[in-house]
Amino acid sequence: MGLIRKIGTAVSVYVIGLLYLTPSLAQTKLIEVKAENALEEMLNYLKGQSSLKFQANISEDLVFSNGQKIQISAIANIKVRRPDKLNIDYQGDRNHIRFFFDGKTFTMEGLTNKVYANFLAPRDVDNINRLVNQIGEKLDITLPLGEIISTDNDLESIKKRVTSGIYVGESLINGIICHHLAFRQNNLDWQIWIEKGKQPLPRKLVITYKQAPSYPQYSAVLSNWNFDPISAQDPVFSFQPANDADKIDFLIVEP
Repeated sequence: MGLIRKIGTAVSVYVIGLLYLTPSLAQTKLIEVKAENALEEMLNYLKGQSSLKFQANISEDLVFSNGQKIQISAIANIKVRRPDKLNIDYQGDRNHIRFFFDGKTFTMEGLTNKVYANFLAPRDVDNINRLVNQIGEKLDITLPLGEIISTDNDLESIKKRVTSGIYVGESLINGIICHHLAFRQNNLDWQIWIEKGKQPLPRKLVITYKQAPSYPQYSAVLSNWNFDPISAQDPVFSFQPANDADKIDFLIVEP
């Protein structure tokens, strides 16, 4: 039972932390207008897409008890058909994991360990937004880049939690000119690079965990964006277990 939770924690991207860590004290928000406008354009553009595919090249620091940092890497291929279809293939240095949501059932498959577990979503969990919240609350699992693929991620919710935001300047990410923005929260700093032009896509994300020992970082470079329509009947959203895979149970988090 603990295995699914363990591998889920190992691949958690913790982007959800950008939106749900609230400052302990009210304070004046110092967010530059140019940074706010660029972030809003990106959020609105992603929200307007009914289907999307992209790839994320992920790097994350592990910190040993002696303070030494080790960087681990992964590639995540994400495919979404809104409002209720999802497939994520996460292949990392330590684990190869896949996530499925067909609108009713969420499945997490550990290919490295040849195990899988199903979570039958409640009737009110009928879309990806509610799924992201539900598996975080019930299963203690954070989907890789879950806040990029959900659509309830809006500017006002982010502004309530950040303490400052600045427009750093223009940068090149994989040869693409991007707006470089930097934001601060109580527990972390985060930076995002957003493509300049008609397609304001997120191209890179860096998170620094300020309250963790040695300030570990997480980074993701996003590429291969595709918004061609995806059929609701696409078999990639339906899970079929391998013959040698063992079914186990998720560990449900008690309130």
